[in-house]
Amino acid sequence: MQAVTLPLDRAPGPRGIPLLGSLFDAWRNPLELLQEGARTHGDVVRFRFGIYHYILVSGLSEIQHVLVKNQKNYIKSRNYQGLKLVLGDGLLTSEGEFWRRQRRLTQPAFHTQRLRGLAATMASLTTDTVARWKALPADARTLDMHSEMMRLTFRIVGKTLCSSDVEGDAQAIGKAMTIAMQFANDYIEQFQLVPPWLPLPKNLRFHRALKTLDALVYRLIDEHRAQKDHEGDLLGMLMSVTDEANGEGMTPRQLRDEVMTLVLAGFETTANALAWSLYLLAKHPEEAQKLEEEAMRVLGGREATFEDLPRLEHTERVLQEAMRLYPPAWCFERQTVEADEIGGYAIPKGTTIAICPYVLHRNPAYWEHPDTFDPDRFLPERSTERSRFAYLPFGDGPRICIGKAFAMMEAKIVLATLAGTFRWRLAGADHIEMNPAITLRPKNGMPMTITAHAT
Repeated sequence: MQAVTLPLDRAPGPRGIPLLGSLFDAWRNPLELLQEGARTHGDVVRFRFGIYHYILVSGLSEIQHVLVKNQKNYIKSRNYQGLKLVLGDGLLTSEGEFWRRQRRLTQPAFHTQRLRGLAATMASLTTDTVARWKALPADARTLDMHSEMMRLTFRIVGKTLCSSDVEGDAQAIGKAMTIAMQFANDYIEQFQLVPPWLPLPKNLRFHRALKTLDALVYRLIDEHRAQKDHEGDLLGMLMSVTDEANGEGMTPRQLRDEVMTLVLAGFETTANALAWSLYLLAKHPEEAQKLEEEAMRVLGGREATFEDLPRLEHTERVLQEAMRLYPPAWCFERQTVEADEIGGYAIPKGTTIAICPYVLHRNPAYWEHPDTFDPDRFLPERSTERSRFAYLPFGDGPRICIGKAFAMMEAKIVLATLAGTFRWRLAGADHIEMNPAITLRPKNGMPMTITAHAT
């Protein structure tokens, strides 16, 4: 008997309040709203935000349908317009043939042989951070570890992407990025969109922040153009690569958008993953001890190399588990180009479909004891039966994060180096609140006290 396709308004979901639906709940605590929705209503949940339907899909076959099997029918949702104000038409926000061209031009920059040459830079800059921390007096070793990871990953992306030491820009860029990304997040949450060109205080702050970010990116591009040999880093390659189809390279604006995307996405998400890893390790000292023992066994106090990466097995599992519990890209969205059917429901053209790794990664149907920090769940023998669509810290399908290998290499080098040198504990509150904006940040920083291993 042929399955019946039901109209979308028959899909289960919270009723919300008249006219607005679940809009206030989404503003107040989107993580709780989406998780409770999936827990109560199942694999396809319909939320109503004002006049809009918002569909959360958590079933593995439905996720595979959206990201892989029928991916040509899905584009980034209208909610990426806020991010587009910051990143322009970079890989994260562009669509169609333009996106395919940019992806084709950018992909070679992330091939394994390219990454091999960047490992030493990542290790060296992490060693600089270790030296700076060691030089701190004993009463000054309580640090905001999220800010510290942002500072370090910003330096790494500056050196590996542009061969530039951007240490002096870190504070200004961090502040500007926070303002810009918060503006992008708030922009898409407005019930009635306010044009960003209106001279309102919030808009003016955003444009000042964007000017700061643009100034950095264009300065890095100009410095590269003035150099004779600049193909050893990612920016140099992006500047020199040409499309095989027409022999054209990237225009200055395209280059700006890709660099902005790689800089902001490249250090923000990795910093978050590292900060949450440190948080979980501080709460689970037995796992921190395993990590320390592996770091001493593999590195023995020296700088990490590309060849060390396969042996940092527990380090990788810690990072994987941290990104399961606290995925930096905690939710991503698609929009139907044409009408579709998902999970037995008719999905009209233009509907927003949400896939939420935060919810997916805590689903007991796919994860045993999902709220428990257990890095060994990623051991090969415990992972063979797990669908790849149950774990999506980098997305999946054609639009899987292009920097996945870069981010994992960087995070492993940083975490192993820190574990081989320091122990850390939470300073103050034992629980760190989450800020689910565009990425999943700690809400009020992550204060930790560090102690160097005895030598």
